[in-house]
This record gives sequence, structure tokens and C-alpha cells, in this order.
Amino acid sequence: MTPVIVVVTSITVALLFFLAFEVWWRYAWRGDARRVQTAQLVPVDLEAFENLTDPEEEQFLRTNLSPPEFRRVQRTRLRAARLYIAALSQNAGVLAAVGQSARSNSNPEIAATGQRLVQRAIQLKIWCLLSLLRLDTAFVFPALLSPSSRIANQYLLVTYMAANLSGSVAA
Repeated sequence: MTPVIVVVTSITVALLFFLAFEVWWRYAWRGDARRVQTAQLVPVDLEAFENLTDPEEEQFLRTNLSPPEFRRVQRTRLRAARLYIAALSQNAGVLAAVGQSARSNSNPEIAATGQRLVQRAIQLKIWCLLSLLRLDTAFVFPALLSPSSRIANQYLLVTYMAANLSGSVAA
């Protein structure tokens, strides 16, 4: 059993390093401020996403539907949650680019906030990937695994940081 744990852990760590490198490479500052300015955030209804991932809602469905019907409905909910997480991931990339742009600001406070925004956005990107993996697993075993809505809180934190940064740069 130990070799399986070692292999799974190794693959997970390698995947995380690969993802971190890909995010860094894609959003590394290239001096193209127009790309940051023209990038748009995809609107995300966080309340609907949290409803899809609400454990109480899942328990309600589990008790009021037959097992086959619950699995069918849960898979539909998982597909929708996957779309929300993909949008959150895309937005995290845009916010990382905004933070990267702010890192070159002459004001040290703005530059530091930009650095923190980049770090949080990259963390959010990684959490999105891990959430997608979890959703894919839950899709195979809908009666055993549930999605998590904790990623919505992290997304809110990153968007608030970006909003504060935009206010600081405009001032």
C-alpha cells in the first residue's frame, strides 16, 4: 500500500509544480500592458455556485431522490460546478496579469499589493485545478464525494484585492 501512496503523492507534487510553472509562464510580465487592460473577467454567480456545492442541498437531494435519480442529478450539478470553476480559473489568470502589471508600479505599496495579488491568483489557479480533479472524481462516484464551495471564498478574496489595487492605482 505504501508504494501506491508514494506514487500518488509524487504525481500530485509533479502536477502542482507543472501547473505552477504553466501559470507563471503564461502570466509572467512581458511588458504588454494592453493585454492586461483588455482582459475581461467572466461574470460568475457565486451564490449559484455555492448552492451547487452546498452539503445541505446535497443531503436534501440524497434523502428525497432514489439513488439512481440522485446520481443523475448530482452528475448534472457537478457538470455545472465544473463550468463555474473553469470560469473562476480563467478569472484568476486575468487577476494574476493585473497583479503582475502592478508589480512594476513605482509606488512600493502598489507593487507589494500586486505581488500579493499574483501569489493569491496563482494559488486560486492551483485550487481550481485541484477542484476540477475532485469534481472529476466525484463525477465517477457521485454518491461518495461532494464538491467543495471553499474556493468561492478564495475567489472573493482575490477579487477584493484586485479591486483595492485598482482603487490605489487610480488614486
